[in-house]
Amino acid sequence: MFVNEYVMDRRRYDKWATPKFWKLPIFYVWCFIFVAGVFGWVYFKIVDAPARWQTIGAFLTFVAVYRGVFFRWMHADKTFRLTRANYFNGKDWTCKTIVGDRNISLYVNGKANNKVEWTDILRFEEAKSFFKLATDEYNEGVMLDKSCFTEGDTDSFRQWMLDNHPEIKYGPVAPPFNK
Repeated sequence: MFVNEYVMDRRRYDKWATPKFWKLPIFYVWCFIFVAGVFGWVYFKIVDAPARWQTIGAFLTFVAVYRGVFFRWMHADKTFRLTRANYFNGKDWTCKTIVGDRNISLYVNGKANNKVEWTDILRFEEAKSFFKLATDEYNEGVMLDKSCFTEGDTDSFRQWMLDNHPEIKYGPVAPPFNK
C-alpha cells in the first residue's frame, strides 16, 4: 500500500533522535544551575574567596552547559557512529518500510529486518518532516520520512491511517522532536 525508503545518515538520525534542547522541561533546571554557577563564580572572585569556591562556580557553569546543551547531541552522535561501525561496516544504511493492511515490514539494506503488527502500534505521531508509529512510551517506533514515499504520498498516508486505524491515537510528536 505505502512504501517509504530512505538512507539513514547522520543528519537524518540527528533530526529524529536529538531533541531541541531548549524545548525540554529539564532545560530550565540547567539554565538555573548555569546562572547560579556564573553568579557564584563571579561573586567568589569579587570577594576574593578561596579558589575552591571559585572552582565550584566554574564547575557548575560548565556542567550546566554540557548537560543542558551538548549531552543529548553527543549521545546521539555516539549511538549513530557505533551502530554504523558495528552493523554496517562504517557506511550509512538504507531503510525501507512497507505499510500494508496486515502489518508493517521493515527492511535494512534490502534484507528483511522486522515485521510490526498493528496491535503493537500505540500512537500515530506527526512531525514537520516525519511520521512515527510509536510502539511504546519511549522514543521507539517505526519512522517514515515524509519526503521519501516511493508508493503513496504524505497526505494519502495520513488519511489512510486515520480511516483504517481509528483505534491508534493520532497527534503531534513531542515538541522537542518536532523538526
